[in-house]
Amino acid sequence: MPVSVGAALGEAPFTPGVSEAVDGRVARYEAAKVAQGYRSYTLELNNGTVVQEFVNSNGRVFALRWSGPDLPDMGMLLGSYLPVFKASVQAARQAGKRGGPVVVQAGGLVLVSTGAMQAFSGYAYLEPLLPAGLDVQTLLK
Repeated sequence: MPVSVGAALGEAPFTPGVSEAVDGRVARYEAAKVAQGYRSYTLELNNGTVVQEFVNSNGRVFALRWSGPDLPDMGMLLGSYLPVFKASVQAARQAGKRGGPVVVQAGGLVLVSTGAMQAFSGYAYLEPLLPAGLDVQTLLK
């Protein structure tokens, strides 16, 4: 069952204490690490999945990275970008693509998700929110 982390692309980062339901699913939370024009936060969920949020200077999540035994709740990670993700997945399935990585590049959203039981990983970012001069591919490796 997917686990919600409480923040979404384009929105404010996860904040402990805002939602008991979400807090109850977070095993560990690391406060911000400051880097070139952004901050990063790390959440380890109770199921072992780790989600890292990258927040720009305007306080908005511009990128996410995840890895672990379970896929995070994509609705909570993508927020208002969930319909873009779903439409891309549906279009790929209608074109006959089954299995393999999910790759989305539409509406400013770039997402790559791979994995199988007990080994999921991926990242997503919003091109319009990237800090100037940031090499997002290096960031998300």
